[in-house]
Amino acid sequence: MGWVGFVVGLVRLGRPVNMVMGALALFLGFSVISGEPPLLIPVDQVFPLFLAGLLIAYSIMAVNDIVDVEADRVNAPWRPIASGLVPVSLAWRAAVVAILLGLGLTLYIEPHVLTPIVALWFLGLAHFYNLGGKRYLVLGNLIVAFLTAFPLLYGMVLASHYMEGSWGWGDYVRSTIFWSMIFLSVLGREVSKGIVDVEGDRVVGVRTIANTYGARIAAFTALTLYTLAVLLSLAPVALGVVNVVPYLAIILPVDLLALLEGLSLTSNPTRERAVVHKRRVLLLMLVAMIGLYMGSARS
Repeated sequence: MGWVGFVVGLVRLGRPVNMVMGALALFLGFSVISGEPPLLIPVDQVFPLFLAGLLIAYSIMAVNDIVDVEADRVNAPWRPIASGLVPVSLAWRAAVVAILLGLGLTLYIEPHVLTPIVALWFLGLAHFYNLGGKRYLVLGNLIVAFLTAFPLLYGMVLASHYMEGSWGWGDYVRSTIFWSMIFLSVLGREVSKGIVDVEGDRVVGVRTIANTYGARIAAFTALTLYTLAVLLSLAPVALGVVNVVPYLAIILPVDLLALLEGLSLTSNPTRERAVVHKRRVLLLMLVAMIGLYMGSARS
C-alpha cells in the first residue's frame, strides 16, 4: 500500500470525526456559555485555537489506540494499529509530534498564561486515563465524561476573557447545569459502551460495570444517568435562565428519545444492541448541543 496507506492510517489513527468534534466543541462551548456567536473570538485566535484542539485531540486518540492495541484486536480489529496498517513506533512518533505542535500553538492563544497550563493539565489527565486510569472500575468512565464536557469549562474561560463584565447570575447557573447535563449523559454512554467492549476489556484487565457486574446492571446504570440528565434539563426552565420555547422545542424530543434508548438497552443488553445504542446516543448529544445553544442565545 506504500506511503498512501501510511497517510490514510495516520489520519484514521486520530479518529477524524472525534478530532473535529472536539475542536469545534471549544467554539460551541463559548457560544453555549456566553449566549453569543463564536465570531466574537478574534480572527487571529480562531485558527490556532482550532488547530491546537485538533492536534491535542489527535495525540490523545493515538496514544489510546497504542495502549489499547490488544483489546482492539478483539473489539475493533479494523483500527489502524490493530489491523497492522500503522506500526506502533510510527504511531508513537505521530502522537509526540502532535503533542508538541499542539502545545506550541497554545502559547499564541489568549489568555496567554492560562491556555498552555490548561492544555498541559488536560493532556495529563487524558494520558493518565490512557496509561492506566481506565483499568479502575468507574474511574475511567468518570475521566472520559469530565474531559468530554471540559470544552464548556474552557468556553467559560474564553467568554469571561472576551466579554468581561457582561455576565449575570443566570449565565453562571445555566452554564453549571449545562455542564452537568453533558457530564451525566456522556457518563451514561461510557457505561453502556462497556457492554460492547466486554471481551477486549477482560483481555487487558480493564474493569467496567459491564464485565464486573454484568451487562444488565450496566444498562440500568446508564438509564439512571440519562434520567438524571433529563430531569436536570428541566431546571433551567424552572429557574428562568433559558429562552424557553427554542430550548424545549429541541431538548424535550431529545430527552424522550434518550429515555427510550436507555429503556430499550435495559430490555436487551446485548453487544449488538449496545453498538447501535452508543451511535444513537452520540447523535442525540449532538442535537442536544444545538438546543443548549438556542436556549442560551441572548435576545
